[in-house]
Amino acid sequence: MSVTQLKDTIPNRKVMTVADDEYVSVSEGRIRIRIGMCIFMAVLMLVILRLAEVSLFGDKSGSGALPTAITTTRADIVDRNGAVLATTLETFSLYAEPRKIWNVEETARKLVAVRPDLDIDVVRKRLSMDRAFVWIERGLTPKARQSVFALGLPGLAFRQEPKRVYPRGHLASHIVGFTDVDLNGAAGGERAFNEKLSADNAPATALSIDMRAQFALSDELQKGLEKYGALSIAGVVLNLKTGEIVAMASLPNFDPNEPGATLPETRFNHASMSTYDLGSVFKPLTMAMALEENASSLTETYPVQKPFKVRNKFIRDDHPSKTPLAMPDILAQSSNRGTAMLALKIGADAQKKYLKELGLLDRVPFELVESAKPQVQDRWIDLTTVTVSYGHGISVTPLSLAAAIGAMLNDGEYVSPTLLKRDAAHPVQKRRVFASNTSKTMRDMMRYVVTHGTGKKARVKGYGVMGKTGTAEKPAIGGYDEKRLVTSFVAAFPYEDPTYVVMVTYDEPKAVEGTYGWATAGWNAASTTGNVIERIAPMLGVERKLDPIAMSPFGKRALP
Repeated sequence: MSVTQLKDTIPNRKVMTVADDEYVSVSEGRIRIRIGMCIFMAVLMLVILRLAEVSLFGDKSGSGALPTAITTTRADIVDRNGAVLATTLETFSLYAEPRKIWNVEETARKLVAVRPDLDIDVVRKRLSMDRAFVWIERGLTPKARQSVFALGLPGLAFRQEPKRVYPRGHLASHIVGFTDVDLNGAAGGERAFNEKLSADNAPATALSIDMRAQFALSDELQKGLEKYGALSIAGVVLNLKTGEIVAMASLPNFDPNEPGATLPETRFNHASMSTYDLGSVFKPLTMAMALEENASSLTETYPVQKPFKVRNKFIRDDHPSKTPLAMPDILAQSSNRGTAMLALKIGADAQKKYLKELGLLDRVPFELVESAKPQVQDRWIDLTTVTVSYGHGISVTPLSLAAAIGAMLNDGEYVSPTLLKRDAAHPVQKRRVFASNTSKTMRDMMRYVVTHGTGKKARVKGYGVMGKTGTAEKPAIGGYDEKRLVTSFVAAFPYEDPTYVVMVTYDEPKAVEGTYGWATAGWNAASTTGNVIERIAPMLGVERKLDPIAMSPFGKRALP
């Protein structure tokens, strides 16, 4: 059939000739070429952009690409007077591109020669990896960077990164804490105030601590730790009116600039994390409860010279009196028997109520995560009431006890401890626990302990120190170990206007020359507390009053 005939047969359909077919093929070919070129250019552009991103900004996708510089900003931490405790500096981090290393052995050897803290085996292993980059060392100073740069080794490069720096080193390390390498708060204040410190354009965070007092406290604790050979020691200086923690230390401590280079136990803040049976430092609280509940007068006497048994336990005194004692001398001579008799008159329900209001049955409500809950008896029987009255059968932190004693002396009002400097944004909030008259009487009784009782070694002339000793045997299987002691002294000053509480706690101090074989609180914790007060009182603006010999509140002559 001819073409003409075909057209006549299908009039509405165009029949392609050979020429038409060739034209279509050429057109389709040109279209394919254009599409191919477009795809090629797009892929090429993506490759170029990716290379530029890697070259300029590093690779955020994983461990096999170039590093990304940290751009995090973080506000400073300062003490109440503006002294810098934590700040952020620009440092240099050294990395390698193993695929560009010419000679692994030579590079590793030269690096370790100028950076001797590096492990040559670790460096050699990292330089041999089939990866785009590996970290070698982070946080180099400009001088350290220059020493590496001067080697002129190919495949080594630097990133400029911020690093958290703690100019005070070990001092206040448990309070300030530290961050991880990416500047996220990991412990202490860095963790507690992480969100605040990380905010854009955040001002410095002012803590309540005074670094002058912090140094004095830490220094005296270190002297005591070495002198008495204790396992650890903790101390707190608390403004009882505002709740501000003026100083808090725990030894052994650590350097937050190198948190990974220290033993884990040195990071443990014994002042707020360790719970102890603190012993007779609880007795002033029992006395205050008895006064508040009208369970006894100051003149009523108790037969402490006689054996006293509760259930199957005889209550003993380390230095038994030969005569009956009234409340002031029960406290001054630290009589367990007299305190136990008072506790039974107070009763378990009232005792637990006051302990709760004093914060001793809960975790201390302050900012640090490093704060332990107390250990309390499940069954609160009459024997529990007795032992708790003199600080056994209940384990609390030194900070919590300091806050409770502070409340008793602060006109009877409890103020929660804080690590933030008080200002309009952080006003003082109080809750009443004891009446004003009870608080005043307890001030007199604790002063009497220092002038006439077991706390004489804490006396500091002119500051009217009030206080109480506490010696407790550590719990052991089947009872208590009389050879392993926890000794404490809680003090307050000045007598005329109680403002500061000082608490010192030793874990297993030893008897030394001059203590006549004793390792009790009157010989170690009281002495250390007195030394602390002697040093910090002038710093805190407390006036020394050199009064002549005067009468004590209870009719006996006492030194000022």
